[in-house]
Amino acid sequence: MKTTAVKPMKCEFAREGLLWVDKIATGVGIILFNPRQKLAAGLHVLRGRSGGMAPKNPEYFADTALVYVLDEFKKKDAFNGISIAIAGGASMLSSSANENVGASLVATVKEILASNRLPIKVESVGGTKLRTMILNIDEGKIKIS
Repeated sequence: MKTTAVKPMKCEFAREGLLWVDKIATGVGIILFNPRQKLAAGLHVLRGRSGGMAPKNPEYFADTALVYVLDEFKKKDAFNGISIAIAGGASMLSSSANENVGASLVATVKEILASNRLPIKVESVGGTKLRTMILNIDEGKIKIS
């Protein structure tokens, strides 16, 4: 089965097989999936907002990465009917500053999705563990561990 892996600060699109976002810690993994169109996108963002600048890597920030992905879904007539899963935002060290990084990023991702009227169907955020997200596009099932 074809496997498409999403690395940190990257976005990948897939139409079949497995879409895999691995080693999600304080960052946030986001999977967007339109089951009718069999179109999936995976993101692994590390920061929330770009501050209005045009970053060299728009996939680093949640705001610029989600704008890019949502535009692609619209171009492919796949925006309506998107299912979304998010994972991450963990606190990997015991400092309160580090806890705020993950929690703040999760809040930003949720805010951006809500502003686009996109509800999150599956979520596993916070805590202290690394996470992996796997979407089986062919079956339309997601697993977060």
